Amino acid sequence: MKIFASAPTRIDLAGGTLDLEPLYLFHPGASSVNLAITLPATVALTPRSGRSVVVAAHDRGQTLRAASAKALPAGKLPLLTAAIAHFAPTSGFTLETDCAAPAGSGLGGSSSLIVALVAAFQKWQKLSPPFPSPLGGEGRVRGNLDKEKILKIAKGIETAVIKVPTGFQDYLPALYGGLNVWHFGTDGMRREALRLRSGFLKTLERQLVLAFTGVPHFSGTNNWEIFKRHVDGNARVRRLFDRLRDNAAAMAAALRAQNLAQVARVLNRDWQVRRQLAPGVSTPTIDRLVREGKRIGVLGSRVCGAGGGGCVAFLARPGRIAAVRAWLLDQQVVVLRYKIDHRGLRVKVTP
Repeated sequence: MKIFASAPTRIDLAGGTLDLEPLYLFHPGASSVNLAITLPATVALTPRSGRSVVVAAHDRGQTLRAASAKALPAGKLPLLTAAIAHFAPTSGFTLETDCAAPAGSGLGGSSSLIVALVAAFQKWQKLSPPFPSPLGGEGRVRGNLDKEKILKIAKGIETAVIKVPTGFQDYLPALYGGLNVWHFGTDGMRREALRLRSGFLKTLERQLVLAFTGVPHFSGTNNWEIFKRHVDGNARVRRLFDRLRDNAAAMAAALRAQNLAQVARVLNRDWQVRRQLAPGVSTPTIDRLVREGKRIGVLGSRVCGAGGGGCVAFLARPGRIAAVRAWLLDQQVVVLRYKIDHRGLRVKVTP
């Protein structure tokens, strides 16, 4: 038996950091807008006889071997070993992982990976005991994959590993796919799936050019600094969060209207607000690309994720898409090809 799991990464369009709990509770009407894309995190889990374990992270070029799951070395591939420790399998397996999004890209690759990991282990747990039972002893877990449970476990594991709060928006597109507005409030989260014309979505795919600047970042650092200042009652930060909330609402309205000119304006406005939140959000390279892109034919730009490097999304003018791509390649950045992922998390079992 082999279990395959795949979860898309995402481009966040507006409302990032508002998805951190409890910050959204201080800004009524908070939402995040993002787009799931076909640069997935993938997992292949192969149960084996005996107790020995092999963990291979192909995108990181690292492999761990141990006599059992409990014997895996601490400190190496911490996200993978934390997921394994949570499920605590007593039999052997080979775990292979990969991610099409570059490390540090700001596309939520680590969150997509942990979603795929939890889904794969949850599937194995349903199919093949023995696994520890929360009620004592060992037992089989029955039923379909529970996306809400996967979200809770995945978010908890990653938060424990990186030791700073994590938001919801990276896990949600990995689970559900598509172009969505995620509404946050006192009653929890609500998904608004934007059902737009296929022609508009294809135009958005073509015009929204995704470039990796090659400068990895740690998203938790910027978000944690912003989080602390917000909770400490910094009035300026709270006013900027109100503007982030308003930008997310404006982005959702622009997308519902299928108005890319307005989408570009909101991208620019949101990026300017984010630059004011933390000095580490931008870099000299990103500032230069955003500034020069306007001359080449870029309508709107925004850094993906928490910034500090990684990817920038450039919304190009209809007749300047090829020119923008060529200019970016001349700047020694990587242009990432993608499509909108409409399916979200996928799990398949083969004999």
